[in-house]
Amino acid sequence: MQFLSKSLFLGLTACALPLYAVDGIVLINQNSALAGNVTAGDTPGFPVTISAPGSYKLSGNLTVPDANTTAIEITSDNVTLDLNGFSILGPVVCSGFPVTSCTPAGSGSGVKSGLATNVTVLNGVIRGMGSAGIELDEGGVRVEGIRATSNGFAGIMASSAIVTSCEATQNGGVGIFNSALVMGNSVRGNASHGVQIFSGVATNNFAFKNGGNGIDASFASVTGNQVRESGMAGIRAGCPSSVVGNTAVGNAGGDIITAGSGCTRANNAPAP
Repeated sequence: MQFLSKSLFLGLTACALPLYAVDGIVLINQNSALAGNVTAGDTPGFPVTISAPGSYKLSGNLTVPDANTTAIEITSDNVTLDLNGFSILGPVVCSGFPVTSCTPAGSGSGVKSGLATNVTVLNGVIRGMGSAGIELDEGGVRVEGIRATSNGFAGIMASSAIVTSCEATQNGGVGIFNSALVMGNSVRGNASHGVQIFSGVATNNFAFKNGGNGIDASFASVTGNQVRESGMAGIRAGCPSSVVGNTAVGNAGGDIITAGSGCTRANNAPAP
């Protein structure tokens, strides 16, 4: 009867089991993504499936093979994913400022979740995905410190989320789409709107040279933003909305526009 050497046994075991940091956080890198078993049900290759609550952290860059592949899919509630300064990379290149084309076309996202709630994604770069950099469909989520650039459809799409201190640049559609709180972000050179928000708050954002409206809002609070050189309106708000304390300059379709009745406009530059 033959026995494996101890070193070989340990090497095989390490390949089959998830890697952990000293604090119990699960580490994810290209090798662990290709090996699979990051969580139960995670098959080798992409997407990496996170099916258990907990904390996860990149320990290296992830590179997907084509524009139709999603890098990380979160199927569990109560997940924190820290990109840890690393990047999720795809093959898409968006050209123009604002963007006029993105190739190749695809359907993959950098980080995606469906019905998962209480999801947090932090601190890194997502570039070149076929669809969105981040696509979080359920509420109760947070996105912070993410740079989403050159993604084929959108930078950050997050329903009922807090999106703070992010950068969405040169994406093939909207920079940031949300229905809760968009605060302290930079949106530049996106093909469509810089920020698009429904029934939420857009505050202290900087929008520059987006192809659509710099900030497109409906039934929302829009305060303290700076918007410049949009291809359409600087700020367009569907009423009732509150548009207060913003600066909008040099926007092709008008600087501040409200549509309907019941909006509050005050202390903006240009003045109401």
